[in-house]
Amino acid sequence: MAEQGDADGAVRVGGSYDFTAPAEVVFGVLTDPDRISRWLPRGMNTETASRDEVRVRVGAQVHPYGVKVVTDHLELQWHSLDSTGLHGTAQVDDAPAGGSVVRAEVVVPAGLADDQQVRELLAETMVHLQRDVSDNFNAG
Repeated sequence: MAEQGDADGAVRVGGSYDFTAPAEVVFGVLTDPDRISRWLPRGMNTETASRDEVRVRVGAQVHPYGVKVVTDHLELQWHSLDSTGLHGTAQVDDAPAGGSVVRAEVVVPAGLADDQQVRELLAETMVHLQRDVSDNFNAG
């Protein structure tokens, strides 16, 4: 996973994650508001979700996020609607043998969270997404 600092001290954490399902299937699971809680890290759940906004509950706190789905590029963009400035992207591309790859990046403003924790949460998210995609793909 790559990590670099921005001029304002923000850290970008990202990586590429392989999936055995086609890109369209992965993107469908990634952008389905009813499935978001399945692939979020443990302790995070959606309180409400639509294609444009997601409200994520972490303990007693609720964080609103704006969501933009760019279907033509199989890309999901999100950004916090509160003052945290947290944002990120996930793009799904075709890979050999009918699989796909998700390229994900999270941008964390300076001092908001420990870099290692963000890397671990992103990795956990991708493991959960891989599981949910596999369950969805194999069930069909």
